[in-house]
Parts: sequence; structure tokens; C-alpha cells
Amino acid sequence: MPLWRFRLISRYIRTFDHTLLDLGNEEDLPKAFQAAEPWSDLIQKVSAQLYFPGNNVTVDECMVPFAGRSKDTTLVKNKPTPIGFKVWVIAQNGLFIRWLWHVKASPYTAVIIELPKKKPAAKPQQGKKRKGRPKETVALSNTAGVVIHLVNMLPKQTYHVFMDNLFSLPNLFRALREAGHGATGTARPNCGITKELKLAKGKDKAGASGFKYNEVKSIPTIDNLVAQIAWKDNSLVLFLSTLYSGADNQHTPKRRKKPASNGAQSKPMQETFSNTTIKVIPIPAVSASYNDEINHVDRGDQIRSYTSYEHRFRRGP
Repeated sequence: MPLWRFRLISRYIRTFDHTLLDLGNEEDLPKAFQAAEPWSDLIQKVSAQLYFPGNNVTVDECMVPFAGRSKDTTLVKNKPTPIGFKVWVIAQNGLFIRWLWHVKASPYTAVIIELPKKKPAAKPQQGKKRKGRPKETVALSNTAGVVIHLVNMLPKQTYHVFMDNLFSLPNLFRALREAGHGATGTARPNCGITKELKLAKGKDKAGASGFKYNEVKSIPTIDNLVAQIAWKDNSLVLFLSTLYSGADNQHTPKRRKKPASNGAQSKPMQETFSNTTIKVIPIPAVSASYNDEINHVDRGDQIRSYTSYEHRFRRGP
């Protein structure tokens, strides 16, 4: 169908009921998402009847390309689709199971969790006053809260949720574990991880992290519910997990290529690989599992690209 014909038809035929749009309620979804919401709900409900997910799922963001005028488009640099509508997705094997719209003023209910109780401090010295009562609960960020909402939309069973460092927080992982789910993901230094690993990550570029190549260090949180893991690969990688502890018996043999590095980090790598280009090395199971499972949403993006309407159509017999 040529573009001029589509525009002509769209003048008289709507794909949604415009009379149902509620533009006066600021707490509701924006106009663009309200128009697509009935179709979105129908697709998700029918898909849930046809597909029953397994235990390993991935939460990530995806982009619906749109370059028109809209207040709800998002710019994500260094992405195959940098401009469009952002959608939060929980997926498995390239199939999008459930999703939520990314809205700047998040309409989703804030997730409140209980903080772990710290050990009582020693008696204060004379002249020093005790600080106020410590917080017992905290609200997850809007981005982290999306993970909880997506998991709650799935059929009731135990899941192992994989995510990247955009979502990973110790408090989020604690909440997932208390809800009966596992969680594994990479972490940023400012996510609330222990100070020791945070400092090591900051010194890693200068080669002063104190880690040897393929060395693993794990520090549990105060309540012992989340493992905070640092692994020295080409650079120091931080993980959070409720299923992997980073112990010596949790390693998986993997073929590894010799990293091309000439900086301060190259010496320990040279000692490990010597003159070989490829070597089988036992790497932490948390990293091996993460690399195998984190690409479920990316596979879905790849499948979507195969069914784009931007390619040419052959007409006639």
C-alpha cells in the first residue's frame, strides 16, 4: 500500500476509539499510549494463553521506532533505534511476554520494601548524641520498580530474573528474593554495592584494583540475602545475585580469547594466556549464566527487525 493511500484511508478509519481517550487526567497514560493500550492488552492476554514461560527470564528496555512529533518519544544514544517510544519488556528466548510503557512521570505504583536491620552500634561516647531513628522502609526507583511490576504480571511460579546494570540494586534483589524469585545482574559502582568493591572498580582503569586476572571476590550484604561479586576479566566486572555466591565450586569452563590490551591491565592477562590466543578457562558461573540469558530481549528486537514494513513488497503473480 503506498503512503498516499494509507493517509487517505486513515482520514476516515481509525484504529482506536478516540472518544475513549482521557486527556484531562494527568495520572493516566499519554495520548499515544492510550490509543495503543487496547491492542497491547489484547496481544499480551492472547500470548499468555498460548505461551507458558520457563524459569529464566530477562528484563530490559526496547525501542519502538518513531521519528514524528510527540512529547513521549525518548532518545537513547548508541542504540540501533535511537529515537522512538521506550518500552520495558520481560522476555524469554526472543518472545516478549509482558511489557509496560515508559512514561516520564511514571504512573506505576511505587514499590516499598523493608530495609535490613543493621547491627546495634556500640554505646555512644559522652557528649555525642544518638542520631534519629534509622529508616525501616525505602521506595525503589521508578526503573527498579518496573521489574517488580513485570514479574507480578507473569503466571505464578518461581523465576530467575536477569537484568543489566540499569536496574540492578541490592534492595531490588532483596525484594525479589523475599517474593520467591532469583535475580542476577551486572551492577554499577553507585548502585549501593559494598564500598570495598566500589573503590576497587574505581582504581581498575589504572591497574590498581588489586585483582589478578580471573580472580573472584564475593561479599554478602548485611542480611546475607544478596551476594556482591567482583570478577576480573578485561576489566573489573561487578555482579549482584541471589542464586550465585561466587564460591570456588561455582565455575564453568569457557573458551576465552586473549584480550587485546596494551595498558596497565595487560601484564596479568599475558601471564594467563602466555603465547596462546584461545584458552579454556573456568570462569564464574554467575558470568557464564548472565551471558547466556541476558540477550532474550535483544533476540526479540532482532526478530522484530525481520518483519518490518520498511522493505519493498512484490506485487502481482
